[in-house]
Amino acid sequence: MQTKKTTILLILALVSSLAFAQNKGDVTMSGGATGFNKQEFRQCMQGFITKEASLTEEEAKAFFPIYNEYKDKQRQIHMSIHRLKKEAPTQGNEKAHEERLLKIARLNAEVAGLDSVYYKKICKAISAQKFFKILSIEDRMHRKMLQNYNKPRPRGNKTRP
Repeated sequence: MQTKKTTILLILALVSSLAFAQNKGDVTMSGGATGFNKQEFRQCMQGFITKEASLTEEEAKAFFPIYNEYKDKQRQIHMSIHRLKKEAPTQGNEKAHEERLLKIARLNAEVAGLDSVYYKKICKAISAQKFFKILSIEDRMHRKMLQNYNKPRPRGNKTRP
């Protein structure tokens, strides 16, 4: 359940990252009118996690390639789930709805399978204790991002990042 919560928060983090970057002093990214920059966001996250989890340079080099691969695969699955939910079959077609729900369930199970595979890989790169700390750091960061996203904006800025 904690993994599902972390996954949902990560997706929300991607959407709200620009708001966080504008309000967080030591975690900054450009963005503004150009929109979301995945590479900048990734670098920002890596710097923040490295600092907060006290990762050594060697640990960071071993951890982040696995972590990024894991997050990319996880994001792809969640995008597929989102598409399935968004493109609902016509009303009254019970069989099509059931099939779609089964596809979503299989994709959710795939995420759970990814978790166990990648958790094992990550724990070979860094200690389980440090990885657990990183999961807590992610949760804290996502909460802050959501809080900043929900703050009122100045009147002149009518668009949300």
